[in-house]
Amino acid sequence: MTLRQPIVSVMGHVDHGKTTLLDSISGSKKAPHEAGGITQSIAAIEVPLKTIEKLCQGIIKPNQFTIPGLLFIDTPGHRAFISMRRRGGSLADITVLIVAMNEGFMPQTREVLQILRHEKTPFVVAVNKMDTLSGYRAIPLHTPLTKGIEMQTPDVRKMIDERLYSLSEELYSVGFSAERYDRVSDYARNVAMIPISAKTGAGVPDLLALLVGLAQRFMKSDLQATDVDGEATILERSEQRGIGAVANAVLYSGRMRVGDTIVVSGKEKPFLSKVRAIHRQTLGRSPRLESVDEVNAAAGFFLSAPEIENALPGGIIKVTNEQSTIDKAMEEIAFETMPTKSVTENGVWLKADTMGSLDALLFECQDAKIPVKGVEVGAVTKTEVTIMGAVKDPLVRVILAFNVPVLPEAEAISQGAGVEIISDEVIYRLLEEYAAWKEKRTHEVDEAHRKEMAHPAKIRFLPGYIFRTTKPAIVGIKVLAGTLRPPCRLIGSNGEEIGLLKGLQDNKKSIPEASEGEEVSAAIDGAVVGRTLCEGDIMYVHLNEMVVRALKGITLSPSEKEIMEEVVKIQRARTKNPFWGL
Repeated sequence: MTLRQPIVSVMGHVDHGKTTLLDSISGSKKAPHEAGGITQSIAAIEVPLKTIEKLCQGIIKPNQFTIPGLLFIDTPGHRAFISMRRRGGSLADITVLIVAMNEGFMPQTREVLQILRHEKTPFVVAVNKMDTLSGYRAIPLHTPLTKGIEMQTPDVRKMIDERLYSLSEELYSVGFSAERYDRVSDYARNVAMIPISAKTGAGVPDLLALLVGLAQRFMKSDLQATDVDGEATILERSEQRGIGAVANAVLYSGRMRVGDTIVVSGKEKPFLSKVRAIHRQTLGRSPRLESVDEVNAAAGFFLSAPEIENALPGGIIKVTNEQSTIDKAMEEIAFETMPTKSVTENGVWLKADTMGSLDALLFECQDAKIPVKGVEVGAVTKTEVTIMGAVKDPLVRVILAFNVPVLPEAEAISQGAGVEIISDEVIYRLLEEYAAWKEKRTHEVDEAHRKEMAHPAKIRFLPGYIFRTTKPAIVGIKVLAGTLRPPCRLIGSNGEEIGLLKGLQDNKKSIPEASEGEEVSAAIDGAVVGRTLCEGDIMYVHLNEMVVRALKGITLSPSEKEIMEEVVKIQRARTKNPFWGL
């Protein structure tokens, strides 16, 4: 019986060492280049059995296993990537849940456990960062982990056991029985925990041996290779030098050959194509692509095909060599990759590089209570800018672009359309930038609204400063609170109108406004000094009920709120209406 290689999903909390672990296995140097230290997309890394045997010298014997190797899927750990992790989890035959020994379970760790339970995916726990323990002694290469732990001081061995015991309690609280891997008596009933250092490689060979052993012992029926028409998941689209546009995919069922007819999930709808070339990537510090005639599940590969640049990341590829199956495959793929509909008419627009990233960004926006109008994979174009320019709410007239370019034509018209484009390579930073922009824009909108309507202010007629008694009365005033901006109507403490404030002067120069504490001269049309206005009188800017209601939705200073409350109290007494202003 021929076995396919099992698909291993590496899952866990952000910065707990998932990519570093795969670097240690594959010999790549990917981890330092991740944006923000977070894996931002799903990647497939194939490790042949010969590589595993070389890494596990002294732990497993040559020809001990028959599975062809392990196919790892590196999934993001940030909580926003729940949809991407669900894709990874659903593809996986077995999962490595990685937990930092110095931090333990985190919210995302518990979230992964929920996914694993839901998908009924078997898993092992790699307890990483063992090398951070105080007093830890480096374990020589190819030394079995049990011997490496025996090399440690009693204090370090005790710390390792205490950390593992704490994690086993956490696992037990969510329904899993767990024990250190070399103490497990029944792997079908207990979760194996294995302490490792992804940074130094300690324990990594033991982890690989454990994965291979569990796969071959418990998953033979699930790992049987078949010759059926293949099905694959599209992880990414990319351009490869000397090859052109390719789809980075994982074949999880059957086989695919050069010349096969395929149905591919497209940006707008599924499309028919033909396999032009299949490329496999070698491991190591300088990976390269090699052409092959066919690929069998499970395998990661790069696919060249006509129109493959229009493939939808996160979508599906199905081999359909029979004409009778093409229409059915088209319908199935169209349903499975149906685009997300607009959530609300007034909301932000989301753009991302892959379907998984788009799901993640949408998830995070919903969690942050950010309304979303539409979502799309691909670069920001003038089409989205034009659509967003018609959005009524200026605080959501925004395009959030995750890891995609902004086309020059979109950039050119965005300012004129009043649309803000915010780009970043890390989702949480993207949302932080939006929050900062929204706060700034809210202040600008409030200021604009305030200038369009009467502004709360309280003033006093300064005794001894009468420059004209009427038509208009010109008197000296002091702004007690708020900001005074002409033209506006003034009322007295009894609510009766005094006149229209036409202008302000300071040192015989006209000024647009006067702030709290300033003393200026005021021209008040309709006022008569000695009759409707006396020295020492307190005056307020007149606020009608509509303005009062509008001001309640605008950020006001404490003194401005106090003035508004005084005006409301005056008007309720004058009109004998206790609900005035509500």
